[in-house]
Amino acid sequence: MSEVGKQGAVEKAAYTIDEFCVAFGVGKTLAYEEIADRRLKVRKAGRRTLIRAVDAHAWLDALPEGSVA
Repeated sequence: MSEVGKQGAVEKAAYTIDEFCVAFGVGKTLAYEEIADRRLKVRKAGRRTLIRAVDAHAWLDALPEGSVA
């Protein structure tokens, strides 16, 4: 096992769209809608679209609170 594995997961600095969707449990359609509506900030690195971890968590924190029915 690597040192990272022993110490726990290392926080990513940025996610690709696919990684963001898996990590935050949303589909690509919702992710792209949130980007288009400017609620989710992205950065471009060449052709790659990246979502900084801090922006991903800010998006999550900005979601409305729900209640269990």
